[in-house]
Amino acid sequence: MVHAYIISHLKKEMPAVFGKENKKRELINNLPEIYRQLQREHQISAGDFPEVKKMQEQLEGYDFTKFHSLKPKLIEGVDNMLSNKVAFLMNLITQEERSMPTQMVQGGAFDGTTAGPFDHGYGEGAKEGADEEEWIVARDKPAYDEIFYTLSPINGRISGASAKKEMLTSKLPNSVLGKIWKLADCDCDGMLDEEEFALAKHLIKIKLEGYELPSFLPPHLVPPSHRKSL
Repeated sequence: MVHAYIISHLKKEMPAVFGKENKKRELINNLPEIYRQLQREHQISAGDFPEVKKMQEQLEGYDFTKFHSLKPKLIEGVDNMLSNKVAFLMNLITQEERSMPTQMVQGGAFDGTTAGPFDHGYGEGAKEGADEEEWIVARDKPAYDEIFYTLSPINGRISGASAKKEMLTSKLPNSVLGKIWKLADCDCDGMLDEEEFALAKHLIKIKLEGYELPSFLPPHLVPPSHRKSL
């Protein structure tokens, strides 16, 4: 999808007859600014764009006038699928995962033992705060709350669109932000309350610090107000 937007923009800017090579060179050199423009226009995370230098090298060998034009109806259909159908399917997957019993490793050295503080990565990334009574996210929640209330919450919740706009500022790829959304939207209502938003920001922080995201939300990261429903 991102490549389609880039190609469509380049084709639109090319002259019909004269000055094609000069314009092509100008567009290739101006690719970083084109990226920023497309990010603003289509709400695309910077992390989803191909590396600038590599893209510039690939474009050198193409005739921009032969690129196919973008079909608005096709793009509209894809956007609708991504925003509605995929979100619905992700909610179904989340509900199914929650209904499955947790499988524990048994046998041999794993019988009756826990690694505790000697576990790999103990106290780091998503594992930080696992042995603390206080919700680890609460440490930075005041700062997250300030952002939350600038997003015009209604009845204590912000819409998916408002949350997406804020989450995109992290410049993480949409695939990563989608996983963070899945983990943070604890009640699967397509919106984020104050605690869920703080959790999303905490998970973004974890990823930006170079740690992996958990496949399932660990009990110690579940927002206090949502713990009874899980």
